[in-house]
Amino acid sequence: MRVWAQSLATGVLVVLVAALATTTVGASRGNAGASLTAASGESAARPNVVFVLTDDMRDDDLVHMPITRRLLVDQGMEFTDAISPHPLCCPARAQLVTGQYAQNNGVQHNRGPYGGFPALDPTRESSSWFRDAGYQTGFVGKFLNGYGPGDVEPSGWTRWDALQTGVYDYFDFTMSGDGSARRFTDSYVTEVISRRTDDLVREFSATTDPFVVFAWHVAPHYRIARGSGPTVPPPAPQDRRLFEDIHPVPLSDPAFNEAEISDQPTYFRDRPFVEPAEVAEHHRARLRSLQSVDRAVGSLIDTLAATGELEDTYIVFSSDNGYSLGEHRYVGKDKLTRSSLQVPLVVRGPGIAPGTSSDLPATLVDVPATIAGLAGVSPGWVVDGTSLAPTLEGAAQPFRDTTLVQTGSALGDGWGYRGVRTARYLYAVDGADGILYDTEVDPHETVNRFSDPAYAEVREALDRRRDQLVDCSGWTCNQVFGPLPEPAERPDRGIR
Repeated sequence: MRVWAQSLATGVLVVLVAALATTTVGASRGNAGASLTAASGESAARPNVVFVLTDDMRDDDLVHMPITRRLLVDQGMEFTDAISPHPLCCPARAQLVTGQYAQNNGVQHNRGPYGGFPALDPTRESSSWFRDAGYQTGFVGKFLNGYGPGDVEPSGWTRWDALQTGVYDYFDFTMSGDGSARRFTDSYVTEVISRRTDDLVREFSATTDPFVVFAWHVAPHYRIARGSGPTVPPPAPQDRRLFEDIHPVPLSDPAFNEAEISDQPTYFRDRPFVEPAEVAEHHRARLRSLQSVDRAVGSLIDTLAATGELEDTYIVFSSDNGYSLGEHRYVGKDKLTRSSLQVPLVVRGPGIAPGTSSDLPATLVDVPATIAGLAGVSPGWVVDGTSLAPTLEGAAQPFRDTTLVQTGSALGDGWGYRGVRTARYLYAVDGADGILYDTEVDPHETVNRFSDPAYAEVREALDRRRDQLVDCSGWTCNQVFGPLPEPAERPDRGIR
């Protein structure tokens, strides 16, 4: 049986979730268009949504994107504690197109029997929610890892323009072109995605129906050219000399090239020191590649303004996961650490106060429910996230106090480390190995307290929450468990 097969018990909850979703519609839109059978005139009053996604972008990279900060952060709401709870490309993207964790959508890794696009049920992809509600839908850019020519496209997209080959090449790639595939050999991928997104917005704006457009970029993911291994992401030609003198933030992190890692989980132990100069150049290359995304955001806003759609459009900006640059001697993602988990999340749109922020512990799993809530659309199945629409509208919003976090594997049962994150702790286990970071006294996660006797009671409480969440679905993923016990001894704040 395929891993995405749904149980009958889960299906019974759909009606409940649909009812809840309709209560989170943006008040600023007057709940217009909540009916799935709205007439054409009514549907025109509903908001549009454009979702811009980057690939492997760190949260602190946003500082170096001035256009995005001016047009989205300064004009919308920034979620300052947003995470990718499954910090790897394909599982993260599967969460974004299903609103579900991997135990429910089936995508646990990039590869293997539980990984990649083949693990996703293409009939359970959120574009169908909006199509069935009368929205025009368009996708441009990178979809799930493993998607290529000949693969079935999700049926809910009015226009489908996904990268098919050369996904990480930046200069030699193929776009599906909504059935008329085209290979590009002398263009920069971000500029192509930007141009085709703008064209799609203009096309949809010429009609009376609202639209949902996903523009999912490749930058700042490392480059994989045909026949060669990974290299740093290349910039657009005009950005080649930028950031030559910048001091990378990760080099100043106490966890960078951590001296003592014997207490850390096995994936960090005995790692060699990273070369600071190489990390610095990697960091600068990533920032250079993001400048074209920054300009793409500006071009998108200009297009929305020129078509008269800007004031009626929500723009969501985020990344599929974060990225470590030498913290704990590691360069990469797919680890349960702050640098891999933390992602930017910004929303601009009608009814959102400009220049505001929220420290709500939001996740990528919440994004589909949020987009549906803002659009007045009911999800077509049980979603594991919570709509952030009340917070975006300035209302107080009760929220979970514990979030499921996990990684997968290309081997075995498809699972790696699975655990929970709270306001103070990050906890996960994989067999006998585990992590327990007390971020109140150790925000850089340099001391693993998994085996610390003073944290035995804390660990037991976190493990009970983990046990309840690893198989959660729907509302059971969003519980308020209450206070946790304090460590038996006052933690030493003199963290190494």
